[in-house]
Amino acid sequence: MVELVRPTADLRASWWEMVDEFAGERVHGAAIEPGELARIREPAAFEAWVDWLWQSETPGPHLPGDRVPASTRWIVEDGRLVGTISLRHELTDFLLQAGGHIGYAVRPRARRRGVATAALRLALAEAARRGIDPVLVTCESDNVASARTIEACGGLLEDVRGGMRRYWLQTGAAVAPISLAPVEARTARLVLFTDTDVDAMLSGRRLPSWAPGYPREDDVEAARMLRGPDVWSPRHVVRRSDALVVGSIGCFGPPDDRGVVEIGYGLVPEARGSGLMTDVVPAMAAALAAAGCTVIAHTDPGNTASWRVLRRCGFRLVGSDGGEQRWERGASPTTVAGP
Repeated sequence: MVELVRPTADLRASWWEMVDEFAGERVHGAAIEPGELARIREPAAFEAWVDWLWQSETPGPHLPGDRVPASTRWIVEDGRLVGTISLRHELTDFLLQAGGHIGYAVRPRARRRGVATAALRLALAEAARRGIDPVLVTCESDNVASARTIEACGGLLEDVRGGMRRYWLQTGAAVAPISLAPVEARTARLVLFTDTDVDAMLSGRRLPSWAPGYPREDDVEAARMLRGPDVWSPRHVVRRSDALVVGSIGCFGPPDDRGVVEIGYGLVPEARGSGLMTDVVPAMAAALAAAGCTVIAHTDPGNTASWRVLRRCGFRLVGSDGGEQRWERGASPTTVAGP
């Protein structure tokens, strides 16, 4: 049986036996580079490194500037350490382009018998418990075995960039139905417009919490459409890293009599390309779906960034309306929320 265990100094001998089997090859998901292995050869240094791996599951000054919180686990099969896997809780620009949320490696002698597939499924379950959905997993374009593993776990190929195949996987993370409360995403909070916000947006007055370039024309138009605060009203995208409003997302009115609701969204220029919408749109769509709505969105066929985001979070292309692509995500089996 394959299981994931927390790193422990008690498995030091087994860990080194596994690492030495890689013969200098990089051990993905181990949270250490090949050039750093020499510094943890001594038992005391190894134990300190294991302690650091545990601490790295939470943010703090112990993390270097280029690292995000991550859950590193060792893959054990029938009591024997056979691999490593790491779940990164957030995506940096590098991780969005190449590294992904999950990295893993299986020792050569344990390959081709389903260990990687079992471990990846367990890591996806952990991602769901942490509310991470969808998950990005990548592999080198010529790594056929890894590609098959990811596809066996439900991976949807987005593209190939810089020699890396980039797959998105749904985890089914539990979410709360849409309500007047903020929608909580990992990198942002989605907070309803207030009367003060709307007055400032319509009068051209800037507020200190707004990033440069906010509000955009579309944000102001959303403010003009506001009928009064309800669950379907537009929301600010408030970036967690600096508490600045960097965009908006919202519904074009309440659901119709079939439970269909349309969303629209956008960011100021400086916030684009950072993976923020990869986090925000799935969070909003999942909250609406959990409320029993079928969620749709329209994109220009040439807006590659927008339709890629939609595809990542479970939307499917169902047709076109007036030259725009129509995307749809089905509802969860529950009751539509009221205002």
